[in-house]
Amino acid sequence: MRIKRDTIRLLLVYAVLILFLSQLQVTLPDSMAIMGRRPDLTLVLVILAGYLWGRGDGLATGLAAGFLRDLFAGRALGVGMLLLMYIGLMASITFGRRLQRHLLFGLVQVVWLTVIYEVVITVVALLFPVVPEIPLSAARLFSQMSDQLPGQLLANLAAALPLAFLLYYAGPRPRNERLSAGRDRERVRV
Repeated sequence: MRIKRDTIRLLLVYAVLILFLSQLQVTLPDSMAIMGRRPDLTLVLVILAGYLWGRGDGLATGLAAGFLRDLFAGRALGVGMLLLMYIGLMASITFGRRLQRHLLFGLVQVVWLTVIYEVVITVVALLFPVVPEIPLSAARLFSQMSDQLPGQLLANLAAALPLAFLLYYAGPRPRNERLSAGRDRERVRV
């Protein structure tokens, strides 16, 4: 019976977080922007879920958040789902065994995975333009990305701190459940 309650809690918390953050992300006012960029809340959620709670949580939140992102954007389903799923997987793999899931390395994850995400999105936009009749130049796209990247990094870092504490203290798993160095879940006393 305990497994069932934990699974229900896990699904409910992630569903509420993904729905709430995806709606909040598109309704944030421009006054909340840092250097013209608003935080990508669903990306930050996927990164932190994968980093704090492991591979399964990173993959599942990435798929669900990517599905909603593709659905709300009105584009073909699949690209956002796969990209966020792989981001969640990378977040769960890197820094896991040696660094024991410290918040500082979670923020480092947010920085480098945001850069990877922006580069991949730029390459996808170059390879598969939304309007095929309008030619896009690689130099222009990468120049635009490099101009916007510092603001996006700062905005994502600003959002990562409260979201990390929310996931850690009121998240999908009990606080006494942590990932050990061997990646298996274990209960520890705090």
